[in-house]
Amino acid sequence: MRHDGSKANDELLQARDLLLRAQCNDAYWHGIFGGIYAPHLRTDPWRNLIRAEAIADRQTPGALAPRVELLDYDADGATELLFTSPDAQALLKPNDGGTIAALDFRPAAATLVNSILRRPEAYHTRLREAAGKPATAAVASIHEQTRVKEPGLERFLKYDRWPRHAFRVLIFDPARTHADYEALELREDAGFAGGSYTVKNSSPYEAELFRSDSLALQGKNDSAAAKLLLLKEYTFSPAPNGFEAACEITLKFKETLEKPMAVGIESVINLLAPAEPDRFFETPAGRKNLRFSGSLPGPILRMEDGWQRLRVALHAPLVEEFWVAPIETVSESEEGFERVYQGSQILALWRPPLTTQKTWSTRLVWRIEAF
Repeated sequence: MRHDGSKANDELLQARDLLLRAQCNDAYWHGIFGGIYAPHLRTDPWRNLIRAEAIADRQTPGALAPRVELLDYDADGATELLFTSPDAQALLKPNDGGTIAALDFRPAAATLVNSILRRPEAYHTRLREAAGKPATAAVASIHEQTRVKEPGLERFLKYDRWPRHAFRVLIFDPARTHADYEALELREDAGFAGGSYTVKNSSPYEAELFRSDSLALQGKNDSAAAKLLLLKEYTFSPAPNGFEAACEITLKFKETLEKPMAVGIESVINLLAPAEPDRFFETPAGRKNLRFSGSLPGPILRMEDGWQRLRVALHAPLVEEFWVAPIETVSESEEGFERVYQGSQILALWRPPLTTQKTWSTRLVWRIEAF
């Protein structure tokens, strides 16, 4: 393709360059220099792809109209739903709890759901072993040394039960606390959190999914299994200066429960660089950096990213509180073991009155705005 001075051709040349930039290999592997565990490395190719796809849509007749596609997007053998509009793109995975695996905000070329699943790595064993041994004077190669950039890193070795997707429904014993949530010890029902949902219907603006199964709460107040039908209804729509993604859930039981339970809808958001002053949570005590951990009052939780020039507001009507905790990995780099911020997990928490009623509904809305 040659430069001929036309706007359309120039945009296609730009899209090609963006596509080639997104193929930089550094973000697609993991070794001594970080690779996929480095959020800034994997975010940059994604930003380039968002920009390239937006150009391709502008150049394709009819592609700017909102649409939904059913396809095996990630080649895992299961069908996903890909929602695309001029403002955003969202990937819905029915086979993983009916969650949103990716949500791109096109005006800012920002990928918001971009937190890696924490899993055991071979070098974690070396870190645990080194934590209990004094340093030696022996000289080792960079591949043999066990150096740490801060003490006590072994306490951050946590492994996720689920991929770090958004709008996951967690149903658990109401005696569980924020500390349990941060430690990944809610012991939520596995089927409704990460099982397969059936797609009832879908359109370019919405989708309805459901799962029917037995619910057995395990933990401090075990209860007998109860039959539950859980409906999830997603809607995607433009908003002033941005975009809204909403998930409404409805729980239907055949009988009222004997014991209470807690219900949470989890958001996972990564705005990068947690210590930078232009990225923060708004709290009653003022701005808190992205490594904030604790409970915040509802019904709205706000985040801001001055670098990407966007704001995210989570709206959860009648929510009791938001539980917030950082998602951090312990990764190996050329400078040694280090703690890496991968995003924040945010649980909108309710304790519904299902010991006195059989049906209950609530919703969580993400409003994303550019500024």
